[in-house]
Amino acid sequence: MNNPLHFFVELLKQPLWVVTWVAFMGLVNMMSLLFWQDRLAKIIAVTFMISAGLMMSLYSVFGFQKILGLGHILWLALLPYVLIQLKTIHSKFKIYLLVWAFTTSVSLAFDITDVYFYFCVGAVQ
Repeated sequence: MNNPLHFFVELLKQPLWVVTWVAFMGLVNMMSLLFWQDRLAKIIAVTFMISAGLMMSLYSVFGFQKILGLGHILWLALLPYVLIQLKTIHSKFKIYLLVWAFTTSVSLAFDITDVYFYFCVGAVQ
């Protein structure tokens, strides 16, 4: 078992763009706290915390591997829900949600690719 706190040490060993991207994603998700009065912001914040816990758990078992993308699995359900809710929101919160949705979409594209390579391509090697 790996110490989950070592995840951050290994993250900092990654290329600068990866470290920057992860920091940006964290910031975008934590910005949901600025809109805490909205139920959807609470859902985003809680989902982010659960996802972080899932990633730490996966890291504990597998180390810094592509399987860590599974930690964002809840975003697969949350993203369409947020997109559906966008049509009823008309405020600065909508701008935030658009940024969050774009960021989450890009992250999920990386995650799906990573998990695919972990299970399908990695299994062949």
